[in-house]
Amino acid sequence: MRTLGSLGFGGASDPPFVYRGDVPSPATTSRHAALALVLASLAVPSIARAGSPEDSQGPTEIEGPEDSQAISNGDLADECAWPTTVAVTGGGLCSGTLIHPELVVFAAHCGAGKKTIRFTEEAYSGGQEVPVSFCMVYPDYSEETDQPIDWAFCRLAEPVTDIPITPPLHGPCETTALYLGAEVAAVGFGYTLTDDPGPKTWGFSELLAVNLEKNVAVLGGSDNASICPGDSGGPMFVQLPDGTWRTAGIASTVAGSCGGAGTYSLLDGAIPWLEENSGLDLTPCTTTDGDWAPTPNCTGFNAAPANEGSGTWANWCSGTPAGGDDSLCGVAWTDFDDNLPPSVAITSPAWGDIFPEGSSVDILVDAIKDPDGPAIKEVRLEIDDAEISTDGVDPWGFEGATFPTAGVYTLVAVAEDWGGNIVESAPVAIGIGDVTVPEEPEDTEDESSKGDAGSEDSADGDEGDGTGGDPGLDEDGGCGCSSGRGPGGLGWAALLGLGLVVLRRRRD
Repeated sequence: MRTLGSLGFGGASDPPFVYRGDVPSPATTSRHAALALVLASLAVPSIARAGSPEDSQGPTEIEGPEDSQAISNGDLADECAWPTTVAVTGGGLCSGTLIHPELVVFAAHCGAGKKTIRFTEEAYSGGQEVPVSFCMVYPDYSEETDQPIDWAFCRLAEPVTDIPITPPLHGPCETTALYLGAEVAAVGFGYTLTDDPGPKTWGFSELLAVNLEKNVAVLGGSDNASICPGDSGGPMFVQLPDGTWRTAGIASTVAGSCGGAGTYSLLDGAIPWLEENSGLDLTPCTTTDGDWAPTPNCTGFNAAPANEGSGTWANWCSGTPAGGDDSLCGVAWTDFDDNLPPSVAITSPAWGDIFPEGSSVDILVDAIKDPDGPAIKEVRLEIDDAEISTDGVDPWGFEGATFPTAGVYTLVAVAEDWGGNIVESAPVAIGIGDVTVPEEPEDTEDESSKGDAGSEDSADGDEGDGTGGDPGLDEDGGCGCSSGRGPGGLGWAALLGLGLVVLRRRRD
């Protein structure tokens, strides 16, 4: 998963252009030949690299080639056009994209130091600056040739809800929009023809190469728009048949200092890492694996015509058209059968696992929607009948559960879908410390379907019944089950108040 230089400002050596991967099946023989000629003509171009913390902090400090251009063969963006394309500054100038009300993505080679995010047409002024909670780069990114993993993000301190987002192009249905010759739009804040970098520019281009498996796409060449230094991290947009836009890629590298063939890291491959580390559901129309599973949020996406803005930044581009067909790649979320609930199971730990006192336990959950049923809304974790934490992003799981005392504890996962179905997993009893966990009752194996479709209290079961085989007090008195799966003595609410149980989102 490693391939080419970077597109920002400053940088040490400039390696030659490198392209990895095959061209997918939509290509014709003539297209393959054209691509070969394009790549051959790019034998040893130089490649600019994004700024590091010691690089420039503003337009007057940035040195660029005298013949630098805007998105080459492109135009200045109108006010409030491409409103989700943002300027990312701090350690140099890069571009980024709002793909979720709380998340901006950009390129890893831009660094994750202190960043400023500005919604604007001028990178260093005007528009709306928003506060940042934290930023992160993909940990395996290390050098200019890591194109396919050139990912970074900033989670915003507050959601931006006044403009429609451009979510990731994701899943096998949506990514069919990426093929040889497909029209895409490149947007960024790179160099201009006669001035310092900073103005937002854009242009239509066509794809010269696509490799979904290797997670890269190449655009530009000939008279097509391409990218320049400063466009690093900026979006490659694709318009779907319903008129809405998706963010297909992140600008990574360019052949030559400006305007050559530009290589993008595809956002589709970044989704698992982005969701795990941001804690946000970035794919409201699909699962993390790309399967069609629309939610009520599978709409409200940017549907403005190319380079047409609405309103001003003073009113957050009021009137920007929004749309989204939640049946674009399958059944609309309202048309799924509410009588078909999901299934849920705890996959780790297993019944009978014992952990040393003081250790933390990662709890992994497999929650799957029925093929014809609604998408899963969230998964909740119960420990001894007390709800401890909620996960709203698949893959489902909970990291770092710490238990207050030695004893036997019973874990249950509860899945709720958008149709209101609530189902429980089979219970899993584990031991903490020097204890003995009772044998697993045979009747727990069928618990994954417990709960009535459409009933919000269907997971409660009969009071006092528990699981029918829950462990009692262990010999050290650590965990009791005097009321169903609840612990004896001090309740979980009190333990949580003392900070003795810690659960975090699972991150790979």
